[in-house]
Order: sequence, then C-alpha cells, then structure tokens
Amino acid sequence: MLRELVYEQTESGVRTRAFSVQSKQDFRPFARYGDRAFWNAADDGLRTITLRAAKEYENYAYPMLPASAYREYYSSGDRAGYEALYDARRRALGTLVLAECMEGDGRHIQDIINGLWCICEESSWVLPAHNFIYEPEAINGERTLPDPDLPTLDIFSGETAMLLATTYYLLKERLDREDPLICRRVQRELKRRVIDPFLTRYDYWWMGYSERRDINNWAPWCIMNCITAVLFCEEEDGLRKRAVVRAMDMLETYLAGVSEDGGCDEGATYWGRSCGMLLEGFAMLYGATDGTIDIYGQPKMKNFANYIRKLFIAKNYVVNFADGAARCNPAAELLFTAGLRMQDDALADFGAYCFVWQTEHGLFAPQSLCRAMMTLTNAAAMRQRKKDTPCFERSCILPDLGILVAREQPDLEKGLFLCAKAGGNGDSHNHNDVGNFVVYWNGDPILVDVGVEVYRRNFFSGDRYKIWTMQSQYHNLPTINGIMQHEGAEYASKDVVFSTGETDSITMEIGGAYPAEAGVESYRRRVALNRSTRKITLCDTWRLARAERLQMNFMSPVKPESDEQGLRFWTESGNVLLSYDTACWRMELETRHLTDAKLTASWGSKMHRITLTCEHLLKEGAAEFVISGQAQGG
Repeated sequence: MLRELVYEQTESGVRTRAFSVQSKQDFRPFARYGDRAFWNAADDGLRTITLRAAKEYENYAYPMLPASAYREYYSSGDRAGYEALYDARRRALGTLVLAECMEGDGRHIQDIINGLWCICEESSWVLPAHNFIYEPEAINGERTLPDPDLPTLDIFSGETAMLLATTYYLLKERLDREDPLICRRVQRELKRRVIDPFLTRYDYWWMGYSERRDINNWAPWCIMNCITAVLFCEEEDGLRKRAVVRAMDMLETYLAGVSEDGGCDEGATYWGRSCGMLLEGFAMLYGATDGTIDIYGQPKMKNFANYIRKLFIAKNYVVNFADGAARCNPAAELLFTAGLRMQDDALADFGAYCFVWQTEHGLFAPQSLCRAMMTLTNAAAMRQRKKDTPCFERSCILPDLGILVAREQPDLEKGLFLCAKAGGNGDSHNHNDVGNFVVYWNGDPILVDVGVEVYRRNFFSGDRYKIWTMQSQYHNLPTINGIMQHEGAEYASKDVVFSTGETDSITMEIGGAYPAEAGVESYRRRVALNRSTRKITLCDTWRLARAERLQMNFMSPVKPESDEQGLRFWTESGNVLLSYDTACWRMELETRHLTDAKLTASWGSKMHRITLTCEHLLKEGAAEFVISGQAQGG
C-alpha cells in the first residue's frame, strides 16, 4: 500500500523509486512570518481567539521543570504534575508564535526566544511515563531521570519537534535578526534528539521493525512529527528522501493493523493522533513530493478518515469507546483537506462544519502549530463551504470492529442517536465493554460510556482493570452471577448480525466475554433503533448454568426519576423514558462524584449508575428495555 509508493521491483531486486523531495529552501507548505499580506488577511475568528490567549503570556515566566517533578511519576504514579508544567511551556510558545505572526510588530519576540531556549535546555523532551528505553543504570528496573546523552523518541518528543520545527520555519528570518544562534540551536537540537534517531535507529517498538505487531497510535504520531522536523529543518536532500522512504516503510506495518472498514479500536479521541496524524503528515508529504506520496485514493484511508465522522454525535460529543473522552474537537482542517483530495463531499462538509462550530465556541489549539497553520491556510475555504447540516448517513456499520451507528433524523441535534459495539476485550486501550451501547437524544447524553480518567501509572499495569472506568459493571452491560467481563482478546462477541432499514439493529452473542465462573451458556443481546416508532429497544436473552443474580447496569450523567413505567431522564429539551417491567426489576442508584479533570470536562460533577436486579431470575429468560424521547411540552 505505502511501500509501493517508494519502492519498485526490478530484475536485480527491490530498489527505491526515482522521486524527489523538495529542498529545505523550496518547501513552502504555508506562509511565513514575512508574508504580511497573508497574516493581515487572517481569519477574524482565529485572530480573536489567538490574540486573546496571547495576553496571558506577555512577559511570560516559563515554569521550571524540576527533577523532583520528573521523579514523582516513579514514586507516586502521578503524571499530571510534570505534564502540566511541560504542556504550559509548549502552549505558551505556540500561542506567542501565532500572535507574533498575526501582529508582526516584534512585541512577542523575546518571549518566543525565551520559550525556544528553555525547551532546548530541557534534559529530555520525553515524558516520565515514557522514559522506558532499555539503557543501563536503571533503578529498580526503571530510569527515574532522563539521560541527556541518550535522546529517545516518544510521542511527546515528536510533538515538541513539530512545535520547534514549525516555529523555525515561520520565524527563522525574524529570529536571525536577533541572533542567528537561536535558530542554529533549534536546528541542532532537532537534529540530535529527533532527526538522527529517526533516520538511524530500528529498535523503537513503534517503528514496526521488531516482532511486535500491535502497533498503536504511537506509530503515526511519532513518525509524522519526525517527518515535519525533517522537512522544515534537514539540509541534506539525500536524508530528506531517506526520511520519506523510512516513514512509508514503518507506516506500512501500522496500516496493516488497521481494519478495512477504517475502524479505530482506540476510540474517537485517539483517532486524532492515529488517522489524524496520518492525514497531517500525508498532506505535508503530498506537497513535498509534488504528489508522488498520494494516499488519497486508498479505500482504507478513506474509511479511516471517515471513522470520526461516523462516530460524531452532535455539538462536540463523539462515541468514546476505549480510552477516549466523550467531548472531542476533530481536526477540521485535516478532514476538509482529505475530503477535497479524496473527492468525498461528506468528509469535506464535515470538516467545514467542525471548523465553524469550533471557532464559534472559541476553540483553536496553537500548541499543535502545524495544524494551526493548516487551519489558517484553509479558513476562508472552510467558511465558504460550511453548511448548516453536513451529510450524515442514517446508519453506518463498521463490520470489523462490530459497531453500529444509527440516527433517527439527519439533524444532529434532533431525535435519538444509538451506537452499539460487539468486538472483543483485547483492543488497544481496551475497556471490558463487549456489547456496550450509548444513547443520546437531541444531541444530549442519556446513556453513556464514561470514558477514561487522567492517566496514572497503574493505567498501563496489571492493575488496569481494578480501575472502575475499565470495568464492565460501569458500562451499559449486565453483571452475571456477580461476575464482570474479563479482559483479553479471547473474551469477545460472536455471531454478530447487522440489519439496516426502517429499523437498524445489531445482534450478538456476548456470553463469551465473561469468564467460566459466571456460568453463562449463552447471552444474546439485540439493540435496535426503529424510526417509525421513534424508539430504541434493548432485548437480552440468556441461558445460564446457574441462576443466582442478574444485574443490568446503565450509566448516565443525568439523575433519573422513578416512574411507574421505569426511569425518566430530564434534559433541557424534554425527557427520555427508559421503560421496563418494573415488577421484575429492583432499581438501585449509585452516584459517583467526579473530581477527575477528564471526566468532569465531559460530564460535569456527577455520574450515576442505575443497577436493575432481576427479582425472580430463571436459568433461561429474556428482558426488554425501551428508550423513547418526549419533547418539552409534548
């Protein structure tokens, strides 16, 4: 797929194709600081957001990154303390760079120089949680501080490289007027820490050269940021081409693990750093190679790009299976550009829609400086293209992941939205959630996937499934005879059947997701949205080796009220009824007070678990739950 773009078969064997990569001097993917006509005409919405944010960073004192903060991860497992300081530096620099480019008066130059210098002075650009490269002198099997003489590449050193390289590209001429050593230092640090390791090493697991094949978002995230650093800062043409060839070689392995339906088993949030990174990097490579690296006709890439559109709900809500947040702002400019080049009107419309919605809500991320420049470059075209309601299919199926998406109406903020998954419990960033589903009404969450908290050390350890958000009992799933689902690829759904039409449904056998001690012989689940009746129906049928206890769990940010028909969830636009046989099910309500920053950003301060316990459980039985909405005053 990708190797064919850079290699060819000859009589004497495989060799690199004859193609060129634009020189450092010729490579101009977007405007520079000196292109004042571009900056003077910059989008008013983006200008307002950027200049407002830049006021916070005037005469900015970049925070220290003490060794004690780096080592805290190893003593307590906390990641947030160091990462907050680390991110603050980069957020300030990205904001100041864009503000200086927009204003062009030199007011932010000294603060930019301070930011560049202090980041270049950092012992490592690698986060503590990723400082695991196999080198000597580890303490208790781990290195608690980074070795400046052994630069390593993780996703965040790559992000730092992108930020510094893009700053170099935009401001080099202006910074050279202050002191040429500034940009020489940036170029030297990028070469030493990122470009040379990327061009010469084979031992990073995300490169795809080892026996490991479960390569996740790290591959495109690292590779494409390294490519950006090369394209902006590498002087030698031969090395520039070598970087492109290596990137295609590595990404071939990554894309081989992406399903043909384009499903991202890491969830919608990680789509931005998996497919999103591919789209960002390929946009750069398309220009740098004069169209030689053209992936836009590949069916898998088109499906991968559309994944985020298919799992978009409304406002900034997305379906957040696996480690993802329920609120996500898709990279609008990447979707827009891909849609145009793929001749996919729905994707281009979606990108334009997201751009306008995000700018109207003050959302623009200058820390991702390369994406920010792409946004500025395409802003006028996206505004011109934007439609009130982009194109969304009534139903979508991702057969490889076992996902059904169904909308009652094409308007994003009207009617019922359903997404249900089959799949298995061996996904990257897995939650034990086979058979889980979410329901939104008029764009508001009713039954949800809680998501993931701010990462701590135990999230990637043997204790992962002790964390409540990872457990099936805190998803919209049954707990059978007191037993939850188990992690592992072998704990999966079977016999998955999709049906679409006036009623869209998914039916699956989920009994295999539970360990043997649960005593499950069969547990079939069907979830369906019927547009004629305007209802979602959940039907579960089971056959158990023993009938001790069956509990149905439902998660909601809305505290329900008991009703003679079941439970009623009130929203600003009306209410949603979850009806069931109240004589057969005893309801208990658990309220969890949320303090985690990721969870509160999605749901506010509370999450409610509704547990319905079957009063007279039989070894063989069935239950039906019906969800319907009623508008305010209806």
